[in-house]
Amino acid sequence: MSVQEIVLPNNDSFFASNRAFGAVGMILSPMLFLASFFFAPQFDQPSPHPFLAGLGGVLYLSGAMASATGMRNLRVTGNGKGADVLYFVQMTGLLLAMCFDVLENAAPQLRETTVFFITDMAYPFSHILMITVGIAVIRGGVWRGWRRIPAFLVGLALPSFIGLSVAFGRENGSFIFPLMVTVGFFLLGLAVFTTGTKDLSEINLR
Repeated sequence: MSVQEIVLPNNDSFFASNRAFGAVGMILSPMLFLASFFFAPQFDQPSPHPFLAGLGGVLYLSGAMASATGMRNLRVTGNGKGADVLYFVQMTGLLLAMCFDVLENAAPQLRETTVFFITDMAYPFSHILMITVGIAVIRGGVWRGWRRIPAFLVGLALPSFIGLSVAFGRENGSFIFPLMVTVGFFLLGLAVFTTGTKDLSEINLR
């Protein structure tokens, strides 16, 4: 689908609501980094501060969902069935990942269950999926320049963490994931927040 076929509302209320989504995405983007201070020292150990650890993760994912919704409103990933499916898969993955944050910290006794495994896998899946979202953004043609980068920062955070952990050890590579997703989701929220009438006018002229 070409950019000329994407028709967006051009009124103040539309952009005001979208700026709210972008603002929430920016504000909540560092919450996973902050929550990491309350994580368990080892994976198989309970967190000493389960409520704060879980809350930080839930808020972080809420910010990701806000940015995703703003992107969908702006049709930056396209305007067809494929974009609808991608948004549905993205939101489902984020909701399941949110369930993981709750289960891990509120019900650690469920660690050996299928539900825990599914929600656990949703965390890396929902982040790696952002590579596909980034490709869809490029193909959608609504965003230009720097706005095309943030989704890839989030999507490549986990592969970067794995690569650095293999090369330099897990402790030395552990900083990269929270850093990349914080910067990536902050910039994604900023991209949503700053998309306005001028951007749509440039789209209509192409």
